[in-house]
Amino acid sequence: MDETPDGKGQARRDAKRLMRMSGVGALATLDSGAPLVTLVGVASDWDGAPLFLMSELARHTRNLAGNPRASLLLTSPRGRGDPLNRPRLTLNGVVRKRPGEDGRDRYLSRNPKAKLYVNFTDFSLRRLEVEAVHFNGGFGRADALTPLDLLTPGNSDALAAAKPKLLARAAALGEAAFATLVGGARRAWRPIGLDAEGLDLGAGGEVARIDFAAPAYEPDSWWAALSALSP
Repeated sequence: MDETPDGKGQARRDAKRLMRMSGVGALATLDSGAPLVTLVGVASDWDGAPLFLMSELARHTRNLAGNPRASLLLTSPRGRGDPLNRPRLTLNGVVRKRPGEDGRDRYLSRNPKAKLYVNFTDFSLRRLEVEAVHFNGGFGRADALTPLDLLTPGNSDALAAAKPKLLARAAALGEAAFATLVGGARRAWRPIGLDAEGLDLGAGGEVARIDFAAPAYEPDSWWAALSALSP
């Protein structure tokens, strides 16, 4: 997205990337009135809202049954330097069950090891309905953002139906093209997910993302957006 007159363009980009690329997060639920923080696997829904695969036996799931309000912290990947000088994002809202196989597929594409237990009868997919945002991009960058700044509006049904074909077509671009697009060394990048605002790549345990300048909700326009960026 381009910079905006209010100066929040970079903050929006950084926060959106944290939502789309995070695989784990710290989830705070209410445990008999006191906060309890647990580590959970995370993926992003079509609009960017966080998805979780939760066991009914987990303490945080039992807490949500009593009070669905929660807070999720997403942090930047580890690296050199002060971790407090890297972007992090806190999302507050209500956690609800998320129906549909497409949501489960999105979670597994981001957390493939969950295939070991996704079919256990006590597991179900949940979604955080984002109501409030706190973003800190590093020292001196506590930008004020809202859910409307981060969530992708619009209907993604056409993309969901075309996802397998679009991912296969994107894979044909090859590792060299992906390395150029994400600005890193050539790796065994492969497409693992998509949404109206870009393409997600995976290589081993690492992830990368190709962002579009504007959302593309139809398969043809989505492919045109990716092709325009390809070397």
